[in-house]
Amino acid sequence: MPVPVLYQDPFSPVLRSSPPLLVTEEQKMYVREVLSIAASDEQFADKAYRAITKILTGGSVVAPAVTGLTPASAVIGSPNFDLLVNGSGFTAESVIYFNGGAEPTTYVSATQVKTGVNMSTVTVPSTVPVAVLSKDGVLSNAMNFAFTGAAVLSAPPPPVFTPAKPTTKEEKKDK
Repeated sequence: MPVPVLYQDPFSPVLRSSPPLLVTEEQKMYVREVLSIAASDEQFADKAYRAITKILTGGSVVAPAVTGLTPASAVIGSPNFDLLVNGSGFTAESVIYFNGGAEPTTYVSATQVKTGVNMSTVTVPSTVPVAVLSKDGVLSNAMNFAFTGAAVLSAPPPPVFTPAKPTTKEEKKDK
């Protein structure tokens, strides 16, 4: 199954330092009409419209940054656990993207958010991207989380079979 790749907007550095623009209601109406014609469905068109108007009228946005994952890996077959994403620029509206999909996210602080990892869904060693999406729709850098193969334990050597000594008639008498 192909792993989805998170899109990193090449214009985001420019948008982070842009002043807000004055956009008239008429201009917004034209943007919405173009999106309705060009988009695959109305739900997508509406989402794109909200994002575009936020970018045009909102001014600078703060991009979240991911600096580390705790833990950074897990062994396949381990129990479920919480993944802590460390960084900066997190808010209560931040969403963790794990392997390209949005995850239920718990806000811990401006420098930490967390989500649960269901280990029963992982069957092969792999590396997946982890990023954080801001409330303004800006995606952070991604860091890799590794699922490693199960640890191989060496089995103890098989017991050495020593055949019993045959007993003599005299040894049987003594018993």
